[in-house]
Amino acid sequence: MKQAIRIINDGGVIAYPTESFFALGADATNARAVKKVFRLKGRNKKPIALIAGSLAQVEKFFFVSAVERRLMKRYWPGAVTILLQPKKDIAADALLGTTPSRPSSGHPSSMRRGQYRIGVRVPAHAGVRHLALSFGRPITATSANLSGKRPTKLRTVVERTFRGIVTVNGACGTARKPSTILSMDNGKINILRRGAVRV
Repeated sequence: MKQAIRIINDGGVIAYPTESFFALGADATNARAVKKVFRLKGRNKKPIALIAGSLAQVEKFFFVSAVERRLMKRYWPGAVTILLQPKKDIAADALLGTTPSRPSSGHPSSMRRGQYRIGVRVPAHAGVRHLALSFGRPITATSANLSGKRPTKLRTVVERTFRGIVTVNGACGTARKPSTILSMDNGKINILRRGAVRV
């Protein structure tokens, strides 16, 4: 864990287990680090969501309405990703993976009324929450696989795919579906992707 945090802090990328699959983690406030994740995956123009260690950490880096806070208290920790407007510290341009004039709706990041919205969640996996809390900032949560390939629960597959990557010790959970993605639009819940949790 200490080595992983040091790598993220230095702008590197690690792999870590979640409640579903292994993910690639980088500092969400570091645009260069986020771009490394895109390059590792061979990914282009598809936004990347984030994980945080607690609701308090989310509120430090994102604007949260009273309605959104109620949703968080109901579904977190858990596999529900909520699109939120980030504060200036979050590397929104890099995470969006596209130009501001071409948002990618339906993915864990989009724009509305000229503002970015980035997907974030507090996961059920205690080790992941500890990682984000120990690091002190949200980290990327894209699956640890090449673009177009299946995600994996196997550490050996991750290390074979991404040679030399440091992988946090621990096992993935039993979930077989990604998180449910939603946003609040005009006071109503908008489901962008149906996943592990029914909302």
